[in-house]
Amino acid sequence: MRHYEIVFLVHPDQSDQTQSVLNKFSSLVTDSGGKVHRSENIGRRKLSYPIQDQFKASYALINIECSAKVIEEIKSSFKFNDSIIRDLILVRSKAETSLSALSTQTQEEDIDYVKDHKEISEAESLEVKTYSEKNSPEQKNSEETNDSEEK
Repeated sequence: MRHYEIVFLVHPDQSDQTQSVLNKFSSLVTDSGGKVHRSENIGRRKLSYPIQDQFKASYALINIECSAKVIEEIKSSFKFNDSIIRDLILVRSKAETSLSALSTQTQEEDIDYVKDHKEISEAESLEVKTYSEKNSPEQKNSEETNDSEEK
């Protein structure tokens, strides 16, 4: 049996099917006597270029050890599944079990996105706080009192 790495992209309108497709492939491999070394639903990402007029897709990756017969079944499944817009099957020299670089990059981008939005939210709250302090009723009352004292 050989080691394979399979990456496929799922149409964004059917991204909820990504995990079920991964489960289907995993059961296909294990039922035939193979092993699943890594299975990742990476999630929705922006594409480098449009595929079928789509700018985003849901990414999935699976590393398996199986026979050529199972790979042929998986290839056939790709052909007849309209939700899969792109696929790639690579032969690997050994089993990969650690977190993929794409998944790691996605997690880092998510963390950066959250940090950026948190900083923006904090800046907006400071602006709102500063504005509300300048225009607070207490301050207006004290200004009116000062104005009447000056007259």
